[in-house]
Amino acid sequence: MERVPIVFPIRFASRNVAVQTTTRELSPRGVLVRCLEPPPIDTLLSVKLYLPGSRDGIQLEAVVREMARPGSEPGFWAEFSALRDAERAQIVDALERRERAAESAPAGAVAVQTQGDDPRRAFPRYPAKFAVRFATVQDFVLEYAANISAGGVFVHTEDPPPLKTVVRIEMELPGGGAPVPARGVIVHRVTPQEAQARRTMAGMGVQFVDADDEFRDRINAAIDHILKKG
Repeated sequence: MERVPIVFPIRFASRNVAVQTTTRELSPRGVLVRCLEPPPIDTLLSVKLYLPGSRDGIQLEAVVREMARPGSEPGFWAEFSALRDAERAQIVDALERRERAAESAPAGAVAVQTQGDDPRRAFPRYPAKFAVRFATVQDFVLEYAANISAGGVFVHTEDPPPLKTVVRIEMELPGGGAPVPARGVIVHRVTPQEAQARRTMAGMGVQFVDADDEFRDRINAAIDHILKKG
């Protein structure tokens, strides 16, 4: 099975450094990881894949084999080491379900995605309005999220930055608590003109990258709060 585009949360650790981020591609041989500061080639990693149906994740070992291609989103390809049959079966099952979802999606669903579920995503989005501040190289701008998933957030804005822009964000997540800082990459955008034509919301889809374990706990708690609130 070749590399399949799929987005879900992933944690990798090397020595005393642990990073919570998201994926871009997956195969039974390895995973393409979004990362702004990739570890060196041949680095041995402890990896946790948060596959659908396995919120606690499956723990693996992997080795960094190559950097993302020039011009693409920053990241690296990690090759799994000594993958057990049960772990391989979970990965293959996730990939097969992703392919079935992609085949059943309406034509053009990925291209116009704003608030629905992109078939590449392993986790659904949940409607929720909360304050989000974001910045590129300038001061923070206050906007509001329209929905959130385990791997990213859609932020309403009339002036979305270009694709692949790295942004800093601070989210006042549902359920309370101090604002949560993170970094993200803009993976899709909807301009006001496009929003008017599609009768949808202008804004940007931000995929989380390079966060810590506390960040993952806060995201999970916010989603639990949304689900309980109904």
